[in-house]
Amino acid sequence: MNDKATGPTDERRLRRERDPDQLRWIAQARCLAAALDLLAQPIVLLLPGEPLRVWHANAAARHRFSSHPELRLRDGTLMASPTTTPALTAALARVLELGPGHPCEVRVASAGESLVATVQALDFGAAADLPVREVVMLELHQPASVERGLHRLCSEFHLTRKEAEAAVGLYSMGSIDELARCTGRSVHTVRTQLKAAMHKTATHTQAGLVALVANRLAP
Repeated sequence: MNDKATGPTDERRLRRERDPDQLRWIAQARCLAAALDLLAQPIVLLLPGEPLRVWHANAAARHRFSSHPELRLRDGTLMASPTTTPALTAALARVLELGPGHPCEVRVASAGESLVATVQALDFGAAADLPVREVVMLELHQPASVERGLHRLCSEFHLTRKEAEAAVGLYSMGSIDELARCTGRSVHTVRTQLKAAMHKTATHTQAGLVALVANRLAP
């Protein structure tokens, strides 16, 4: 047994670790990170500031941004080229001002390849002692791939626009709670829309719906 007295810093740390908000945040963050790692789209969760610190980059992002000329991961930060920095900085400021549910797009072009980086603010809660208070998600995709996927879902399975958006949102966010929080919809509304989408697509499970969405978002 360690008889060493516990100092004030240790006591504060213990209190924080036992705090329900802290534990909820940690569980939520781990769940989101695990879900993002399963997705084929490069996704990075960023902590706004200078430099842009990376809170989590999924496997696809770590691979894609290891040597990308316009956006590159290095030493725990996301570095943008001089041509991309102004647009990315403006988009980050915009999504932080508007809050969750208001994504902005940044065109990323290099070596004849045209891509779109979608950035949007996430909301993990408002408690003052949470370790992260502002998080921005950056997702890299082909131009119009999301819009094309929404159109495919609506035309092939007769989904409403909101049902298709909920299905794509579940694919991107990984959980109903995060989808509801980031889109400003209630959990009940999101569940209802997803149930309708699963019924119309005959997928029956969230995992099946996510797999179908991934297929329809493919080029």
